[in-house]
Amino acid sequence: MGAAGSPSTTGPDAKRGLRAGVRAARRALDDDERAALDADLAAAALGPGSPLAALTAGSVVALYDATPTEPGTRGLRAALAARGVVVVLPVVVGPDAPLAWRLDVAAADGPGAAGGETHRPEGVDDAAVVLLPALAVDGAGTRLGQGGGHYDRTLALLPPTRPGRPVLAAVVRDPELLPAGSLPREAHDVPVDAALTPSGWHDLR
Repeated sequence: MGAAGSPSTTGPDAKRGLRAGVRAARRALDDDERAALDADLAAAALGPGSPLAALTAGSVVALYDATPTEPGTRGLRAALAARGVVVVLPVVVGPDAPLAWRLDVAAADGPGAAGGETHRPEGVDDAAVVLLPALAVDGAGTRLGQGGGHYDRTLALLPPTRPGRPVLAAVVRDPELLPAGSLPREAHDVPVDAALTPSGWHDLR
């Protein structure tokens, strides 16, 4: 069992406890560990078994601008942009609304604030892969998010099956990838297909 632990209850109470544990473990990382995590995630994302490695120029990937306590995405965003992949980042447009998306200008043009065209909320269905922030994910594809519900509302707009549905992958540290059934799943939780960790790409479904 990883750092997130094993829930003793189900639903919101269990999620609160799990979130607190993962956040504390992430805050304990030093700057060197964070930098290594960023570099390792970029390498793993473009390594064997990852669908990201096969993307061609013009393909769209939905990513996110990691906060200091999240697994870093700057290296991956830059690597994808260097291959001509279009990276879009989420924009929160309201407390109960799906996410909108904007072009990741910073990844394509170097350091600076991301900006650019804003897409309609359901526009993420143009993406080949959606990489989601997460605090943990289990082998059944249950993702533990931050609790705002923005991603679940957004993913609910996607087609239910492929073709037309992007690959959904949670980005976590290796201790945050847990055995199937470790995380409580509520009715609104949208399961993911895979996890990206520093050790590689992990298919979950």
